[in-house]
Amino acid sequence: MLDLLIRGATVLDGTGREGFLADIGVKDGKIVSVGEGGEAVRVIDARGLTVTPGFIDSHSHSDRAMRDYPDQREKIEQGITLSIAGQCGSSVAPARDKDTGKLTTAKEFLQEIACVPQGSSAKMLIGHGSLRRVVMGSEKRAPTEAELAQMKALLREGLEAGALGLSFGLIYVPGCYATTEECIELARVVAEYDGILAAHIRNEGDELLEAVEEFLAVIKASGCRAVFSHHKAARKWNWGKVKKSLAMIDAANAAGADIYVDAYPYVASGTTLVATFLPKQFHFEGMTDALQLLEDPERIAQIRAWAKGRWDNDYSWVLPYRIPGHDEYAGLNINEIADLRGQADRMDTIYDLIRETNKAQGACFFSMSEEDVAYVLSHPRVMIGTDSSVACGKSVFHPRLRGTFPRVLGRYVRERGVTTLPEMIRKMTSLPAAVYGIPNKGVIREGADADLCVFDAARIIDGADFFEPTRKNEGLFFVILDGKIVVEDGIYNGTRAGRVYLEKR
Repeated sequence: MLDLLIRGATVLDGTGREGFLADIGVKDGKIVSVGEGGEAVRVIDARGLTVTPGFIDSHSHSDRAMRDYPDQREKIEQGITLSIAGQCGSSVAPARDKDTGKLTTAKEFLQEIACVPQGSSAKMLIGHGSLRRVVMGSEKRAPTEAELAQMKALLREGLEAGALGLSFGLIYVPGCYATTEECIELARVVAEYDGILAAHIRNEGDELLEAVEEFLAVIKASGCRAVFSHHKAARKWNWGKVKKSLAMIDAANAAGADIYVDAYPYVASGTTLVATFLPKQFHFEGMTDALQLLEDPERIAQIRAWAKGRWDNDYSWVLPYRIPGHDEYAGLNINEIADLRGQADRMDTIYDLIRETNKAQGACFFSMSEEDVAYVLSHPRVMIGTDSSVACGKSVFHPRLRGTFPRVLGRYVRERGVTTLPEMIRKMTSLPAAVYGIPNKGVIREGADADLCVFDAARIIDGADFFEPTRKNEGLFFVILDGKIVVEDGIYNGTRAGRVYLEKR
């Protein structure tokens, strides 16, 4: 007898081919039949609905939540059954304890977290910024030969323990201090293990094309497969550059590279005020903390002049979603917060918030073009990612954390027609499974893992927005993970059927 039968659904199998009517039989965590059903312990009547492989979040920060918030509720409730975590150069490990200085290696973290049942599964990358911080802190300089050797050794240990590859965060401290040559040296280690590189490239605005060229150089020199993270062109005067940047990537692939892209379906990015308003070109040698900049009047004067030349005194496009100690600012943009504080110069507000929160703030930056977002999402080598962790008890956050995948299917496929539904499902399932080398995921076929989503293709849509980010998605009814029903009527039922995978490619 089957454990589960999904009866009468339109099956989109993840390969991109058109849907077909079939029953899907599940037993012992595997898909055992696609066609005629049989007797089952549990039957889902899916007539009029669509069943697909579980969605794969190709760009996630869920490793930050796996110890304390293993339910991964916001992931699984939007159909994500597996995430690629440790992105943007920042992974939980390697890391040193701030108080004791004790080192936790990537191997130690992976072995620990693999024993913790999760609400949604994951595989891990190792963050270059995390490697650098462990070995040489946050100093603005090149590593010594010994320091580079230590980073390589820590990277090798993590890759041997089951990490997928290496992520770069070349806009963030300390990754922004790395040279191209440093990136190449570490990428060559990844190539030894047939791993993959993912990069938040050095610039996503004025110098987007130059940053793309740099990462292409790292890819070429190392021979690694690679992913450009959350690809975009920020700020109005850069809109349209994504056509040139994707053409550069296409040309590299035509010349023999193996490069992919991920993206999220929003015109607002999400990061820290520090990363945006204390740019690396103003950092000084030996800098160990961004707050040092705020104590340097000459540097701050230079940054103010730089910012005024770009945005004058208008920061209405910056919407903080995390300001510890200031719940009264929820839903307000920087201009509105500045007015409440009686600060005519909005940069005073930004710098005060950085100081008051000890840099622990986050904000949405409305700086992208709707046309660019649609163009990137339509590209055949583009995967979908949330660029998010989970809520971790918070009620204010970027809505992509909760609504990314239903938003793509509802707003960009059904309403805007950026591509067909079968093709978008491929980009959400079998494509990332193939890119990240995850066997038996991302497809509906006999013998594949029973990670599945059941939804109404005519109704699925995101509910979360920038002012009510906790709202429930619509039209997504069931999520099955490892053969177990974990979401019913769109609500997580508390079953932790996921895990962190350590199997090598």
